[in-house]
Amino acid sequence: MSAPDLPARRRFPRVAFFFRALKRAAPHEFTRERDATTAAGHAPPRRRVPSLRKDERGVAAVEFAFVAPIMLALLVGLVDISSALSMKWRVVQLNRTLADLTSQSNSLTTAQIDNIFTASAVVLSPYNGKLPRMEISSVVVGTDRKARVCWSEAREDGKPGTLLKTVAGLTKGTIVPLPNNDMAVPTYSYIVATTKLDFGGNLTPSFQISSEPMFFRPRAGNTTTNSQQVERSGQPVCAAT
Repeated sequence: MSAPDLPARRRFPRVAFFFRALKRAAPHEFTRERDATTAAGHAPPRRRVPSLRKDERGVAAVEFAFVAPIMLALLVGLVDISSALSMKWRVVQLNRTLADLTSQSNSLTTAQIDNIFTASAVVLSPYNGKLPRMEISSVVVGTDRKARVCWSEAREDGKPGTLLKTVAGLTKGTIVPLPNNDMAVPTYSYIVATTKLDFGGNLTPSFQISSEPMFFRPRAGNTTTNSQQVERSGQPVCAAT
């Protein structure tokens, strides 16, 4: 076989070695050149199919597109749960403050009751949404060991530092369940506070956060009768019947 009939790799071994080394060092250059050749119609299109199957470029972007919405929903849900737990703690503190401030008085006027509600609502700061329904009542335990409402006041729909809207409280004479039988002592009086808040998160629907009724014994009261009670100005003291 003459020299012109020999394959190029045998006639020019150094050149062939050079191209093999260059291909190993920069494979992408040869890939782009091959793609350009195929686009120009110099190679059958079917030769590109194996290369597309093995091409893994953009896989990370596709995986992120699937995972990102789930991660975002989990993040927002975690924020909602944290906000709800924090608000639950604030509602309990507000309820305790209501009962505590009311039990320190011996007689309350309407203005003083408004001040107690307004001061207690500050516990929710920096929450600036709709304030909860707040209710304080004075109950007296009768000889039948049942606690009945003597007077009751409720407020809602206000902002800290403003006069709250007055709403109807418990009706006088309503029986209020006591937490335990040890509290059912005839002639005993209690201040009862309850708080309920409608709360909604970014993803979660609106739901109600409430606190268990808080019972406080009057610290001062009026001892003109046989029952130590916090009197409501303009109303008679309730007898333990």
